[in-house]
Amino acid sequence: MSHYSDTILFVKHVTRLLILEVPLEATDVLLSVPEAARRLGGISKWTVHAWLSQGRLQRTKVGGRTMIRESELAKVIEDGGKSRFCRREPLGR
Repeated sequence: MSHYSDTILFVKHVTRLLILEVPLEATDVLLSVPEAARRLGGISKWTVHAWLSQGRLQRTKVGGRTMIRESELAKVIEDGGKSRFCRREPLGR
């Protein structure tokens, strides 16, 4: 997306919030997979996709796009990148 498109989307978002009288701090910013990867220290977008598949990150679908809430990144950072779920023991043990 171009800077112009991002600005238009932001203005529409803020306008919608003002009409609904929702405080800005109550919203959670949605990030694309590449943007989430950059915010997580420049990891690969494929790592982000793997974490989504493993349940380390929760996705939010917007149309056909996979988006990640900023609060989800904060959870992963707090956990040190570790899964919030218990690992299963390998079969046969």
